[in-house]
Order: sequence, then structure tokens, then C-alpha cells
Amino acid sequence: MRELRPWNGDIDELVDLPAPAAAEIQRWTLAIGETQKRIDQHAGDVERLTTEQIRLTAELDALSGISGLVSDQEAASIRAIREQAWAEHRGTLDTASADGFEAVLRRDDIVTNGRLGRMADVAKLHQVSQALAIAKAEGHRAIELRDLATTAMQGLQREIAAAVATTCPALSDSMPLPQFEAWLGRRDKALEARALVRAAESDLREAVADAAAVRDRLATALAAAGLPQGTDAGFEALLVAGQGAIDREVELKALRASVDERQRDVASREREVEKATEADRDWKASWTKACSACWLGEGGTVPTLATVREILAAIAELGPVLEKKASLVDRIGKMEKDQTAFRDEVEALAGEMGIVAPSGDTLDLAQAVSARIPQAHAERTRRATAAQNREAARIRHRTLSETLAVHDRRKTEMIAFFSVATLAEVAGKLSAIEKRAELMAQAEAAERDILAALRRLSIDEAEAALDLADHPALEAELVEMKARFDDQDQSSRDAFSAHSKARDRVEAVGGDGAVAKIEEEKRTLLLDIEDRAVRYLRLKLGAAAAEQALRAYRDRHRSSMMTRASQAFATISRGAYTGLAAQPEKDGEILIALAAGGGSKEAAELSKGTRFQLYLALRVAGYYEFVISRQPVPFIADDIMETFDDFRAEEAFRLFGEMAQVGQVIYLTHHPHLCEIARQVCPTVKVHHLAADSL
Repeated sequence: MRELRPWNGDIDELVDLPAPAAAEIQRWTLAIGETQKRIDQHAGDVERLTTEQIRLTAELDALSGISGLVSDQEAASIRAIREQAWAEHRGTLDTASADGFEAVLRRDDIVTNGRLGRMADVAKLHQVSQALAIAKAEGHRAIELRDLATTAMQGLQREIAAAVATTCPALSDSMPLPQFEAWLGRRDKALEARALVRAAESDLREAVADAAAVRDRLATALAAAGLPQGTDAGFEALLVAGQGAIDREVELKALRASVDERQRDVASREREVEKATEADRDWKASWTKACSACWLGEGGTVPTLATVREILAAIAELGPVLEKKASLVDRIGKMEKDQTAFRDEVEALAGEMGIVAPSGDTLDLAQAVSARIPQAHAERTRRATAAQNREAARIRHRTLSETLAVHDRRKTEMIAFFSVATLAEVAGKLSAIEKRAELMAQAEAAERDILAALRRLSIDEAEAALDLADHPALEAELVEMKARFDDQDQSSRDAFSAHSKARDRVEAVGGDGAVAKIEEEKRTLLLDIEDRAVRYLRLKLGAAAAEQALRAYRDRHRSSMMTRASQAFATISRGAYTGLAAQPEKDGEILIALAAGGGSKEAAELSKGTRFQLYLALRVAGYYEFVISRQPVPFIADDIMETFDDFRAEEAFRLFGEMAQVGQVIYLTHHPHLCEIARQVCPTVKVHHLAADSL
């Protein structure tokens, strides 16, 4: 009761105090913990976003100070001034308007060239501006959420103060909830002690009444058994007297039972002795009769049991020896038959092959027959090979005859067609035809290249366009193209080296018909090299332009998604990582995770659980980007939190709750504790239990 100060009163007044229920205390504890957690989280967000705004502002100032870097608004303003100057020049067409238009045009060209040369800086400027605007908006929102959480905490404190005042006016209104809960615990202990004292007093009274009743019953029982006791004898004395009488009676009863058991045992043993004696007489009579009826009883004597056992053991050992003897005799006979059959077969084979053994021994004759077998196989192989060679020679002779006839016929046709006398003159004609076709092909290729480059339908239009072309501009473009010609120059050098080696091989060839063939291959190779070089240049320039355009597009559209993914990753990791960054490499970019304590890690270097959190953050950001410009679709996640602890699972469900404001989020799991976490974080969540037969 002293531990309940400053409250003063008796135990009955303590019982009547209107204390709040335990469920209400638990509700206040959970609400305070959750509210304080939100306050700390939003305060951390405010600090982080403030730092991010300062950093982005400094970066924006640094980019704005770069010489020649013009924003989209300034570029659009300069372009509008140029269009206005052009309109004025068209209206007046005098020298002053022309000079004004020229000055504005030059300024626009300088700005355009500067922006093209600093395309990456322009994209970075846009990205930083967007990130700064997003950081400011999120900072304002974080401040609002922190203020709301602080207001909720103050409301809980007022509610607790009212409950404290209602329970005990003597307690301070500013008493924290843990102290108030401890005071209520001490009150409960005092009430429990009161209940225990009352129960102990009731038990004591009942025990005294039971002791008196038991003593009276014990005294009455002893008197009935012939053992009367004094009226002033205590309960212990009565109990000792009664127990002594019971022990004596039990001992006598046990002795009587033991005597009866021994008498029954003696009678049983006497009956067993009589049965054993009679069985021994019967066995001896049967043994004598059995021995007399066989050879064991010869001589009129009956052998003992030990003697018969030795005789039977000797008989058992003799049986296997006799069986082994019969088996050996049978094997000897079969082996002699096998020797006779082998000798007859060997002599028959030797007779057919005309072989005579010098010694007349069967084994020598068999070895001679075996030696002839490889020789026969070799002779058969040589015969088959000779037959195949003869057939192949016939086929080659027939093929050569047909080829010679075709060549003679083709020679006659070509000589008659070109009206010449020899094949050398025909080769000269073919060379002239190839030269003419080559020149025509080159002329057509050049005409196609000119028409394709100038986008004209005829060569006459192309020539007219070239006459009207701006030669200084073309020369400037030529200078720019030469700067990109390094790779192609190396490729041309490699092709020229291959060409020189091929020409050396051609010159090393003799004066037969192979020269014309190699010359034809050389010309074909040169044309192919030229065509491939032109196509390579076009593809290289197109790929460079496409790569630059893609890089600019990524820089413009990546910033918002990267920012949202960084925020989601920082939330899921509970501040262990502050965000994400992209680092360019040879063939693309790699994703970098920025640690809260400084430093960074590539995505491949993260642990399995952290990588899963990173991938989830990217998918969340991608979903937001998708629903901005398209109809929302459900976001389905299948048990992706198996590597998350409970705290990171709470943050992930909190992100899902925010995503549910713009679309539908479905999470599949077989872990019941995740359902409880989801209910705590998102009270409006709907949990569907799927039966096993429906899967």
C-alpha cells in the first residue's frame, strides 16, 4: 500500500477506484509507439529532403554557371526572335533587315551548336531542375505529415492525462503512460495480496474444524477395536496407537499366507517327482526295444546313448566323401570324351587345309590351324581393297571422259561465238567484257550514291542541285566527317593490306587459266570492299546519331523514375541506403547503391536480401511511371519478402499502401505473420484466404 503513494486510503477504497482496462492501456501503448515512429520517420525525411534540396540547388547553380550552356526556355526565346526577324526581313527585304536577320541567325546558330556540343550538360540541367522541384514538394509533404503525427501524439497525451485524473486525482496529470501503467500494476498486486489473505484466513478456519472432526472419528474407531484411549489424548497419540494395531494385524496375515503357499509348493513338487520317475522308465524301455530291432543291438548288448552319438557322427562324415568320389569319376570320364572329340575335329580341319603336324601331336596341329586363320583374313581384306580400287578407277575414267567431251563442246561454242581461232583470243574478249561490266557497274553505283545522297530522282537534277549548293557549308560538314573518319581509315588500311597480299599471291601465279580466275575474284573482292565500306560508314554514322538521341532521351526521362526508385529503396532499407545512382560504362550503365554512412556498392555486390529490396524499389518506380501515361493495371507480387525482416516488411507494405492510391496491389504469401504486419501498416487491406482445393 505504501508503494501506491501519493494515493492514501484503505484497501476497500482502492478496490473502488475506476481504473482503465488493460486493453485500453495496450491500445495507448501501441498508438504512442506508432505515432512516435511516424514522427521520427517524417523528421528524418524532412532532414534528408532539406539536405537534398541544398545539394541540388548547389548543383543547379554550378550547371547554370557553365559558359555556353543555355536552357530550353532561353533557346526557345532566341528561336522566337529569329522567326520574328525573318518575318520582318521578308516584309521589307532591305539591307538593314537583312543585317538584323543575319545577326539573330548567327546567334541562334551559336546557341544551337553550343547546346549540341553540351547535350549531356543540358540533360543534366533538366534532370537537376526536376529533381529539385520534386524534393521541394516532398519536403513540404514530409513537414505536413510530421505536424499531423505531432498533433496526434498530443491528443493521445491529453486522453491519457484525463484517464489518470479520473482514476486517481492525487496522481500528476503529466505522468507518462509507462509510470501510470506501473502504478496500476502495483495496485493490481495489492488487490491480489488482499484476495490471498482472505483466502488463507478461510482455509485456516476450515482446517481447524476438520482436525477436531478427524480426532473424534479416530478415538471412536480405536474404542471399537478394543483399544480405548484417554479423553485428553492428542491426535498424534491416537494416530500412533491405531497405526501400531494395524501393523501387527498385517504382519500376522502375511505369515499365515506364507505358510499356505509353502504347503502348496511341497505338494506340487512331489507330483512332479512321480511323473519324472515314470517317464524315465518308459524311455529306457523304448531305447532297449529300438536298439534290439537294428544292428546296434547285435551281440545281445544295448549301447549307451553316447556311443550311438559317436557312430552317427562318423556316418554323417562318410556321406560327402562318397559323393565327392563319384563326382571326380564322372568329371574324368567327360574330360576323356572332350579330348577325343577335340582331336577328331582338329585332324578333320587339318586334313581339309592340307596341314600335317611334324610331331604328330594334337596341340601342335591346333596351333598350326590357328596360325593360318590371320593369313586368310589378310588375304580377304587385300582382295576387297583391290576390288574397290578397280571400281573407283572405272568411275574416274568415265567422269574424265564426260568432262573432256563437255570442255570440247564448250570450246567450240565460244570460238564460234567470238569468231576467233584460239582460246587465248577468247580470254581477251572475256576480259574486255568484264572490264566494260565493271565500268558500267561503277558508273551506276556512283550515280545511285549521288542520287541517294542528294535525294534526287535523276542525275540531271543532282547536277543542278550541286551547282546551287552552299560550298562553304559542305566544306564544314566535310571537316566534321573527317573527324569521324578515324575508324573507317583503319578499316580501309586493313582492307588495303589484305588487297596487297592478295595481289602478291596473284602475281605469283603462272600464266595458265588460273590468272583470269584470280583477277575476276580480285575485282569482285574490290567491289565488295567498296560497297561494304560505304554501308559501314552509313551504319556507323546512323548508330552514333541514334546513340546520342537515346542518351538524351534517357537523361530527360530517367530522372523522375530514378528519384522515385531511390526514395523507395531508402524507405525499404530503413535508411541503410540513401538512394541510387547510375554510372556509365562501355556498353551501358550500371546501378550504384549509395550507403548512408558514405561509400557505394554495385548492385551485384549487394547481399541477396538487399538486392531483392533494390529490385522491388525499381519495380515500384516503374509502376508509377507506367500509370502516369497509361490505364493502371494490377501490381502482383508473389512472396517476394522471404528475405525481409519484419521491419523492412513493414516499410514494403507501407509502399504498397501508397501504390494502392493509384492502382491495385495484390500480394501472394503463405506466411501468416505477413498478414498481421499488413493489417497493422494498412488497416484497409483486404486479406483473402485461398483454400487448398482452389489452387
